[in-house]
Amino acid sequence: MDEQDKGKSASVTKKKQEVGKKRIEDPKGTGIVKDERFLLHCCPFGSEHGKSECPERLTKIHKKLKDYGLLDRCVQVQARLASNEELLFCHSQDYVNKMRSTATMALDQIQELSNTYDSIFICKDTFVTACLAAGSLIGLTAKVVSGELKNGIAIVRPPGHHAQESIANGYCIFNNVAIAARFAKEKFNLERILIVDFDVHHGQGIQYLFEYDPSVLYCSIHRYDNKEYYPRLVDSNSEHIGQGRGQGYNINIPWNAAGFGDTEYLAAFQQVILPVAYEFNPQLVLVSCGMDAAIGDPKGEFNVSPACYAHITSMLMGLADGKICFSLEGGYCLESLAEGIAMVTRTLLGDSCPLLQPQQQPHESAVESILETIANIKPFWKCLQFQGSIKDDANFSEEKPTSGSDMNPEPVSTLANMMAEIKLAVPEHRTCLVYDEKMKLHKSAFCHPECPERISRIFEKHHELGLVDRCRRLPSRYAIHKEIELCHNLDYILSIEKTKTTSFRELSKLQEDYNSIYLHQETYDSACLAVGCVLSVVDNVLGGKCVNGTAIVRPPGHHAEVDDACGFCFFNTVAIAAKYAQQFYAAKRVLIIDWDIHHGNGTQNMFVKDPSILYVSLHRYDKGFFFPGSSRGDANKVGLEKGAGFNINIPWNWSKMGDAEYLAAFQQIIMPVAYEYAPDLVLVSAGFDAALGDPLGGYSITPEGYAHFTHMLSSLANGRVIIVLEGGYNLTSISNSMARCTQTLLGDPCPILNAGRPNQDAITSIWDALQCQRPYWKCLQFQRLLPYKPSSQDNQSEDFQDSAAGGDSTTRHLMAASASDTSVDDLIQSTSEMSVSSTACPDDSFYSCSSDMPQSPEAAEIKNQSPDESLHKTQPDGSSKEVEEDLGAVGGEVKSGTVGTVKDFLGNVAGDDLQLFAVVPLTWCPHLEAVTPLPEDGLHVDEPCLECGDRKENWVCLECYKVLCGRYVECHMVKHGEESGHNMVLSYADLSVWCYGCDSYVHNQIVIPMKRAAHISKFGEDIPGY
Repeated sequence: MDEQDKGKSASVTKKKQEVGKKRIEDPKGTGIVKDERFLLHCCPFGSEHGKSECPERLTKIHKKLKDYGLLDRCVQVQARLASNEELLFCHSQDYVNKMRSTATMALDQIQELSNTYDSIFICKDTFVTACLAAGSLIGLTAKVVSGELKNGIAIVRPPGHHAQESIANGYCIFNNVAIAARFAKEKFNLERILIVDFDVHHGQGIQYLFEYDPSVLYCSIHRYDNKEYYPRLVDSNSEHIGQGRGQGYNINIPWNAAGFGDTEYLAAFQQVILPVAYEFNPQLVLVSCGMDAAIGDPKGEFNVSPACYAHITSMLMGLADGKICFSLEGGYCLESLAEGIAMVTRTLLGDSCPLLQPQQQPHESAVESILETIANIKPFWKCLQFQGSIKDDANFSEEKPTSGSDMNPEPVSTLANMMAEIKLAVPEHRTCLVYDEKMKLHKSAFCHPECPERISRIFEKHHELGLVDRCRRLPSRYAIHKEIELCHNLDYILSIEKTKTTSFRELSKLQEDYNSIYLHQETYDSACLAVGCVLSVVDNVLGGKCVNGTAIVRPPGHHAEVDDACGFCFFNTVAIAAKYAQQFYAAKRVLIIDWDIHHGNGTQNMFVKDPSILYVSLHRYDKGFFFPGSSRGDANKVGLEKGAGFNINIPWNWSKMGDAEYLAAFQQIIMPVAYEYAPDLVLVSAGFDAALGDPLGGYSITPEGYAHFTHMLSSLANGRVIIVLEGGYNLTSISNSMARCTQTLLGDPCPILNAGRPNQDAITSIWDALQCQRPYWKCLQFQRLLPYKPSSQDNQSEDFQDSAAGGDSTTRHLMAASASDTSVDDLIQSTSEMSVSSTACPDDSFYSCSSDMPQSPEAAEIKNQSPDESLHKTQPDGSSKEVEEDLGAVGGEVKSGTVGTVKDFLGNVAGDDLQLFAVVPLTWCPHLEAVTPLPEDGLHVDEPCLECGDRKENWVCLECYKVLCGRYVECHMVKHGEESGHNMVLSYADLSVWCYGCDSYVHNQIVIPMKRAAHISKFGEDIPGY
């Protein structure tokens, strides 16, 4: 690197540090609009409407916010009047003039005008108050969109969502939220705005104003009662999805029965609103915040708890970079209204969501409403692929669950009881962090992916971003035998402890007795330190000193069995933490989420019969070909005895998975089940080897994706979430990814996530997991066949997608959703003679659910292959010669099977997101400029290492063209790179190019000549196509 490059690098680092410091010193707050002038609007002529939408609504809210100390924590936003120009964003001039004239009308004229509208009262102060409501929300929205504030809430009246262009309706004069949306579009050039309306009444005013507009997605959850509930319009039903180019952008979820509560509302968000919202990817979220579905409300007759409104708020805060504004609509039980607004405000301020009771089975009528909504909008949204239609499979059979009304659900608690259970105290510290460089002393004699630098690089990234200073730094400690014995037997512990005094020669022999393990005299102490550090985090979180925590520890733990080391792991850190939490803090239910790319076989086996610990693993499985290579990672392994249903595997097969696929798994399975389970603590086995660029995983999750997963989990267990490092072997990827998780734990807004749509293999895997788990979880009742909708909707969806492809900025998100990669059907057809064989696994019956289950809808048929298989090659004489290759933790074990074609073996390998790389390489890196031209005599792949003469695994430096051995031999090329500063090397084994500086594979036109020369030397011919 020359002096100019060094200067640039230093400048970038300094800029990053300044950004981090600025964020710490100048945090964005939560804005609040409250003004005594909103109390002036009242009914002067004794109407019943004035008794419901009364000034006392705001008085009660103000008092509750003050009692909870929330007003002082918010940033006061001054109320202001909307201008005439701003009112005309949504209303006609004649209508505005008419409302303005009411200020000088006599009382009888005011009453006469009020009676011309449905459910309206007007007084002399109504026009000013209504202008104040609209203008104040505009002002708050401007501050949030511009970045002056993080988010905000407007405590305003009169409400707005029923108001239409020239019609006052349902207590509403001007449509506050619609005006704010139009303002944001016009003044800030926003292209995608999400409006969520959970008032118990349908906001037909918003629907009518935007039904042709694809830049505004309107989602309403409301009571409908088959058109018998106010506003008693057929347009409030789920069939009304927008018009023209706005088709698909109006989503109604109409309830047709009274009494619904938290379970039904959470289901509506999980099944419809969140998946669609993530696909829409809004730049701003506006919420019509009616509280008339809350418990005790005389109009709504529903039972939504104040705590549930906090959870709904948290869900929406994951969108639009956290830019979200709430505007008060209805709510007529003063106590539940005030408590609900207080819970929303606490959540906007960053407080943890209160604990919810374990969720019950949703009412069958609610299930039918949600499925009807999905059926109507499914043609327009790629995320809604987890239900088939009756047209798709007429022979599909399904067993409907018992309806909610027949289940003898728990009686609804009173509001007082609900609030008594909510803990409002906020811990002194938000996030604690533990790290000790002594864990780096565990290291391999040779280069190894589980290297000491993993934790130091992560910690350095935390320092660089200012995260260490924002966290409570915990002292490290060693775990003692008694603590480790919570999950491991003593003989095994002693055997690992003995390695402290074992010679390096003996350690080298001993490590071969384990699966994918290396040993060092510091291994035992490092493993004890990792466990002890995590237990310190548990102490601080469950002891009430911190909300959540991050543990940067190694060696990892989730492969470690009760009496065996495996896959780089010695002591099962997270499993020990779970048992520790139960034994010392009386945690009744612990949720373990394992997103490491490898299945956590050790954790699963430890808790397979334990219903007090719910273990969920998302992992690369490849029909059992990927490490640890056991059928126990399949979806049908659900647990044993009382633990049946408390082991959830989501095994990915074949296709490359990324943000979209993991997000779908969280929305369809993990979060619904987690809410039903209601854990007291969430532990995350946070391996980052599914991250983009990891050399072992080959997947493409972004740091932003990990941030969103963390945010979702943070709504559980009163925010008690602990992130514990497991795997992850690209130092840049793991540093950025874990730092994003910590930022989220600290309360920073989730970054905008362009996830795209899940691929078909992922849909199949999620569907299979759903079918296996459905008998055990009441929440998993939405994977059914939908009624087939008329073909006109199919045609509409085609027109809709065509218009998106036209390049209009408001529908640009659909272009990405419809894009697909080049098909490889020709490749599959040309190799269809080849076969892959496999045999049944000997432990196929191990705590399995029934394999007789429906396949995923619209999925290509994928032949079931059992894990623990060997790959066979077909010989010219037709015989099958077994070839075994134990790839260990790097890839998987391949052993035996039934004969099938390559297409059977690959499954749906020709999916939309296919890239023909095992690991996705960088398409450019700054070190490419240092690559020098080929030597005149080309390359010679049979050259030995210049240092040791080995020929097994050599690399050539693309700057000086020295040939040296790789990390699994004597590491001479690695040492050369460190000493010379040369970063770009080419493998003579697989012709890949690696950059030490970027810690990633690279594929760029600059290195094509070198790859061609190596290919010619290796195979006697050029690369096909050149």
